[in-house]
Amino acid sequence: MALLEHVAFKALDLDRTQAFYESFGAETSRHASGKRLFVTLDGTTRLIFDHTDSPPDVSTVTYLGIELDSFGEVDAMFTRLSERAAIRRDLREEYRHAAGPYGFFVADPDGYVIKVFKYHTPTDEQS
Repeated sequence: MALLEHVAFKALDLDRTQAFYESFGAETSRHASGKRLFVTLDGTTRLIFDHTDSPPDVSTVTYLGIELDSFGEVDAMFTRLSERAAIRRDLREEYRHAAGPYGFFVADPDGYVIKVFKYHTPTDEQS
């Protein structure tokens, strides 16, 4: 069976990118050159960001999905990120009592869109 091990992106400012993904609890490290950032989200899946001097074409990626453990974690992350990042769309009220992705879309420092969510099923406890 194949395993998606990493996905590579371009980033203008690796420090800002690192701080953004660390807000999700990601483990981060840098290549010895300082021009590559490794972001590990769940212990296995990695995002790799290579430094670039020109803005990356973020239109080639629809979005990345990061699932959290609870509605409460989604709400806390929304509060933290809304103070320093561009919230693109808030789905929380729409899916608070309906099946689907309780969460929101936010842009990372380079404009890549991230869907932060917890799937809601009809049997989930409300938080």
